[in-house]
Amino acid sequence: MKTIARSLIAAAAIVCCAAQAQSGAPASMSTEQLAVGARPYQVQVASAGAGRYTVIFESGFGTDLRAWRKVAPEVAKVAHTFAYSRAGHGTSDPRPEPRTIAQNTAELEQLIAAAKLAPPFILVGHSYGGLLMRSFAARHPDQVAGMVLVDPANERFNPALRQLDAARAAQDDRQFAGFVPAKFQPEYKLLQPVLDSGVLPLAGKLPDVPTVVLTSVQQAEKPMFFLETAPAVAIKRELHAEFLRQFTHGSQVVTARSGHNIQLDEPELVVAAVAKVIDAADKQTADAGL
Repeated sequence: MKTIARSLIAAAAIVCCAAQAQSGAPASMSTEQLAVGARPYQVQVASAGAGRYTVIFESGFGTDLRAWRKVAPEVAKVAHTFAYSRAGHGTSDPRPEPRTIAQNTAELEQLIAAAKLAPPFILVGHSYGGLLMRSFAARHPDQVAGMVLVDPANERFNPALRQLDAARAAQDDRQFAGFVPAKFQPEYKLLQPVLDSGVLPLAGKLPDVPTVVLTSVQQAEKPMFFLETAPAVAIKRELHAEFLRQFTHGSQVVTARSGHNIQLDEPELVVAAVAKVIDAADKQTADAGL
């Protein structure tokens, strides 16, 4: 049971323990069902606040909008917030299409249209949600004013672990695949080849916008998995740092107090990161005379 209760990151830091991320009702987040698409399907959403920016929250693999219950209400004090549950998560309808990164991104585009959300957007993604936020940003660079990535998955992590110790990395892959609930297994099987390839299929280049990456470097006293060991954590930290070097205004927040679910363990760090990105985006707008 202790293993199940922990936050777990699969081979590329995308499979976290849904039990921890979903436990407890989102008492401070009021949700509703929104009809999306020409042949409407229902999506669970939570929207609050007002401001120049709309902050869109994307949850990790196998988790729904409740993952943001400690963050979104605070951010809603300074901006318009919008959290949602992907197809088949929370109370959102399942969809028949294969759950690829491209399909999830397309459905986010449909949702934004249905909700009549107007840019500029601040994109906030946790774990696997970080990959989806990058996918959206690459497809719509002019709509994105900033990004906050919370212990995000990185497509280069799995290949790096295999270079370090192929046998132990493969063992982690097998163990973590066993933790994925049956209904998410098809999506996981589609995602795994992308993670193994080390290349994220993006539609274009990411916009050079203010970006903050939050990185957990928490160490397990007795690591049960290869990715929990000090060398593996060091690789993740460096990959996050390398990712940020493409941005003019990129910064990394490192914490040893939180596990993979930083938004639950230290929500104040995520709230502060969003505020920092908003301030930087405001400054860029002012400097550009817009």
